Amino acid sequence: MDNLDWKILTVLYETKSITKAAEILYMSQSSLTKRLRSMEKEWEADIVRRSSKGVIFTEQGKYLVGRARIVLDIINETKEHFSRDVMEKELLTIGVPNSYARLHFPRLLKAYIKEYNHLQFKTVPNSSDVIMKQLVDGAVDIGIICGDYPFVGEHIVLFHEDLYVVAPHGIKLDDIEQLPLIESNFNPMVKSTVDQWWKQYFGSLPHEAHRFPFAEIAIEMVEQGLGVTFLFGADWSCSQDKVQMIPILDRDGIPISRNVSMMISDRCFKSVAISDFITFTEKFYQVN
Repeated sequence: MDNLDWKILTVLYETKSITKAAEILYMSQSSLTKRLRSMEKEWEADIVRRSSKGVIFTEQGKYLVGRARIVLDIINETKEHFSRDVMEKELLTIGVPNSYARLHFPRLLKAYIKEYNHLQFKTVPNSSDVIMKQLVDGAVDIGIICGDYPFVGEHIVLFHEDLYVVAPHGIKLDDIEQLPLIESNFNPMVKSTVDQWWKQYFGSLPHEAHRFPFAEIAIEMVEQGLGVTFLFGADWSCSQDKVQMIPILDRDGIPISRNVSMMISDRCFKSVAISDFITFTEKFYQVN
């Protein structure tokens, strides 16, 4: 017998009617009757008898109803216990840029839940400049920020990521000037970095042709030979036979990179659970 069978017994005992019990349980009368027959076969006993006044439970049937109430009480108490446990977990609101959410956050969250699982998480996806405003306004507790934005509070540099141009396979860096630039919702700092490098390398600003909200769409456009795009980080999924990721260097030959940092509101340090998450994140990224 499963949970529904126990429920059928209690509802049928209360209503004394196959029709009413089926309606309450959102079942057809034939389905309910079949389950009753299956229970009777399992216990090798008659559970109910039909009469002109409705369903009458046998002594064995009344015994099973008593057992059913006990089983359902245990099930409900167990559900309440775990539901209360989830509700008691503190809520942590984290602002995450789309690139970090796509490439890094799932692995961090999975590892944390496996080891601790003491928090509820609410993620707020946005660009780093908007997340900075949300952090200052108190809309998020922690902000993952890509780039060097000023912040007077506590912040931890998690890792660095280099800038790449994603170009059709076989295209040389000197030849991308003639190709349209495909933007994937660049925040102002990324756009400024790309514009400065392009002007320094080619002597003019890029001619934008397309703008999309997600980097994956920009990559797909490049795979179709429709232009080039710029991305921070080397972990993006690209078709290697169609595109290439070329590192972008400054005039001294040094890779152009940015910090990815965790900006932390003051309230986080008042919570043991959130402080543990911060420490776990530092260990996860091997922050010295």
